[in-house]
Amino acid sequence: MQPSTNTGRRARNAVVLALIVATVWAGTALTRGATEVDPSTPTGPVAHFGRAVELIRG
Repeated sequence: MQPSTNTGRRARNAVVLALIVATVWAGTALTRGATEVDPSTPTGPVAHFGRAVELIRG
């Protein structure tokens, strides 16, 4: 009985992780689409994180 319990737990954790990744990806896409892109600013996840830190500090 123990292996099937662990298999179910792993499957559930994989589904939850996939949903979290999909939510973050969708939120990033929506945020990126809603903002005007300035070609002089860096792009990528680090740039978006830096922008979020600036917004929180400001």
